Parts: sequence; structure tokens; C-alpha cells
Amino acid sequence: MTSIVNNMEIQYRDPPLSNTDGENSDNKNEAQPYALLPVYGEHKRAVSSVSFAPPTNRLPSVNSNAAGVATCASASADGTVKLWEVVTSIGREDTVNIESPAPLVARSHLLGHTRGINDVCWSPTASYLATASDDKSLRLYDAEKGETFVEFKGHQNFVFCCKFNPQSNLLVSGSYDETVKLWDVRCGECVMTLPAHSDPVTGVDFCRDGTCLVSGSYDGLIRIWDTATGECLKTIYADGNPAVGSVSFAPNGRYVLGGTLDSKLRLWDVTGRVGVERENNTNESGQRTGKCSKTYSGHTNKKFCVFSAFSIANLNRQSVVSGSEDGKVYIYDLQSRAIRQTLESHTESVLAVDAHKSLELIASGGIDKTVKFWATET
Repeated sequence: MTSIVNNMEIQYRDPPLSNTDGENSDNKNEAQPYALLPVYGEHKRAVSSVSFAPPTNRLPSVNSNAAGVATCASASADGTVKLWEVVTSIGREDTVNIESPAPLVARSHLLGHTRGINDVCWSPTASYLATASDDKSLRLYDAEKGETFVEFKGHQNFVFCCKFNPQSNLLVSGSYDETVKLWDVRCGECVMTLPAHSDPVTGVDFCRDGTCLVSGSYDGLIRIWDTATGECLKTIYADGNPAVGSVSFAPNGRYVLGGTLDSKLRLWDVTGRVGVERENNTNESGQRTGKCSKTYSGHTNKKFCVFSAFSIANLNRQSVVSGSEDGKVYIYDLQSRAIRQTLESHTESVLAVDAHKSLELIASGGIDKTVKFWATET
């Protein structure tokens, strides 16, 4: 089970979530752009989370701005996080027909947790990583040295998800104890506890300026919170109240992407009034308010918490990427909702996906214990 870090850099362009709402994607010139890279990462147990380092020049060893080079963290039920350096400058002729992909050697192993890790996320500067674990704790690691800086203790059950705020001074976490906690990154103290839900919290994220955060839960609710006061600003739920397995803010901060265990991803407009919003809200004039703007379906998600991500590196083919219990990665056109491409290589459910913010690069991981990388033709 499983969930990615926000980046406040310029790469967070506003997705053109405009009036385009057709069913067919105009992708005649892009066909099947992503191909499997001939390398992969391995863990001893299922891969629960993958996360690319944000583009930055701060650390040469974690330099995702270098042409065709990216650093990806993967977390696993084996209790470790591994850092992988991925070179994407490989021609399509080298990727499609490869029969014996080579295992990567991890650049670093992050240790310390006594049970499985459910989530890993990067600070916006790529200086630190945070982890959420079944041992009821979170840890803060130095990205360059791989050493634990701070351990966060206070949850009463498994910690399932975590994210940094854009300023990197706060960490938010969600737990099976049904609470959301805010932590001071510098000292490890809990500065706020939100009695957020009536079932395990499965996803958390900050908006792009850090003033609000979102949480999702098995209780079927998505809630928007004021970071400073802890006030619940909005509650959202889909028809039928399906359990929520993941949540994340869109790069422009106006929408929330929620994955639910009815095999759907919904993009919610969270601007506007405070209150309770359901999937088909209408006002007195019959106009939809606080609405579900788009629904993406095609992947399978009935049992596990499956990650999704926005792919915004190429403005001409902005997409939503999702894992799936059928062992595939699904790439949806952001606007039309059509399936652009399915990526096949995993042998079991894909739980974790992430898309790099400035490179057309996707990472995926799942129950088959592997981390796969997909890139467009160079």
C-alpha cells in the first residue's frame, strides 16, 4: 500500500484545464511516445512509493537538471529507501527490443525504519527526504549523506503518507489512526493534529503556496484544510462514496486529483465556496459548483492504494499517469481524458508512479518488487 512532493519551481506551470473536454486526444504525431528503459531497480519486497528529486542545482549528486539524468527514490515494504540515478539519453532502438534489462546499483540506501515504508517524498530543494512507515514513525534523511536527521513520533498506528510544504519547514502526515499531523521539520515536534477522518488517512498534499493542504481517506472523503488554523475549508466526496486511495494538488493549485477504489481518478475544482461538495453539486440555476471537472477511467483499482501523478514536462502532451492492479501504467490525456498509452512490463499490480517535472520520464513500482523507468525517444 502506498503515495509525492510538490515543487514550487517554475516547472509548475498551470495545466491548461480550460474548456477542452473532448473524448479523443489529438495524438497522431506522438503515437506511443514512452518506451521502457533497459535498466531497473530492485527491492526485497513490494515497492510502495517512487518519487523523483525536484529539478535543482543545489546538490551535484542529486542533479535532476543535468541533461537526461534524474534521481529517483523508491520506498518498499522491506523497510528501505533506495536512490537511483537514471540516464534517459537512450535512443528508442535501444529500449524497445531489449531482452535482458540490467539491474541498477542504488546510489544510496536509507535505513532506520523497523517495518515497511509506505511513502517517500523530497523536499522542494532536494536536500532532504521524508518517509512514512508502518513502525508508526516518520524520518527525515539527508539526501546527500543518507543519514537520519530527525525522527517524528506521535502517530498511534501505521503512518501511510507524507509531504513537505513548499517552504520545507513543515511536514504533513496521514495515518491509520485517522489523524493528519503537521510537524516542525527542524525539531521533529508535532505542531498540529487534525482529527481529520473516520477511517485511515491514505493521502496528503500541500497546495503550491502551502496555505492549504488536502487529505483523503478510506471514509470516502477528501478534505481541504487551512494550514495555519487547522480549519476544514471544504469536504468533497464522489457519488457512492468510494474509498479514497490517493490525493494530490494539481500544479496550479486550483484542482485536486483524487484516486478512488472504484477504478477512477477524479479532478476536483477546489476553488470557490467553503463547505461540502459532492460529485454533481448544482446551484439554484442548475449550474455545477465545486464540481468534479474530469474523470479518468480505464485502469483497475479495487483493492490497493494506487498512486497517480501529473506529467507536465511537455506542454503539448500534459497527462495524468496512474498505476493499476492489472500490472500496467496508464497515461491519460489531461484534457480529453482519453488513454494516450499503456506501459507494460510489470508482472503484478503497479502501486507507485511518478512523473519527472522537467523531463519526460516516468517511474513505476509495484508488488513485483521492481522499479521500472520509461522515457520518450531522444
